[in-house]
Amino acid sequence: MTAKKDARADQAIRILGVGVHIADRTGRTLPGRLGLMVLMAWIFLGVPDLDFALLPILHHRSIVTHSILPGLVFLFLGRRFGAAPIAGAMIGISVHLVCDMLSPMVGFAQVWLPSPIKAPLGPLSYLWLGGNALLGYGLAFLIAVRTLPAGIALPFIILLSGITGAAYGMLNEQSLSSVVVSVLFPAIAAYLAWRRRRSHSNTANAAP
Repeated sequence: MTAKKDARADQAIRILGVGVHIADRTGRTLPGRLGLMVLMAWIFLGVPDLDFALLPILHHRSIVTHSILPGLVFLFLGRRFGAAPIAGAMIGISVHLVCDMLSPMVGFAQVWLPSPIKAPLGPLSYLWLGGNALLGYGLAFLIAVRTLPAGIALPFIILLSGITGAAYGMLNEQSLSSVVVSVLFPAIAAYLAWRRRRSHSNTANAAP
């Protein structure tokens, strides 16, 4: 079991490094931005499990890695990456968190505080995972709307979120319920992002 955990952690670290390298080499053209979003969405599906590599400090399902925080890594790596990697990373992390919500919140399935506390959130784990997933999807949609052409942004990000979530739920979780929630959450986030954008547009049009 320990060997399996270590292998998963090593794999997550490697794919994160590959993602950063590719993001650094990719330009800011429209195809490049779209490609980065897709790539980061798939790479960051496994990033929340980086807590396996930090078990002396973090617990599995750590509150640190099972949040949107890892998706913000590109904010600290320089502006040359642009916003596209963040949007993709948010989608990948959000899909992972949504699927983790389906586990009964007992034992290792709960979200845990880091050392020296290492205490579980209990039923609040559902709220933490769901809130971060919705926030991650919402940020992905807002970033896409701001960085992609108007006619492409929402359709692309909705399609990417839905396909990524459905594929992860079916192939990794092997659960129909995982597929359903992985598609439902981005749909809710897309609606909220659309409402927010529409409200801002109406306010701007109403201004004298």
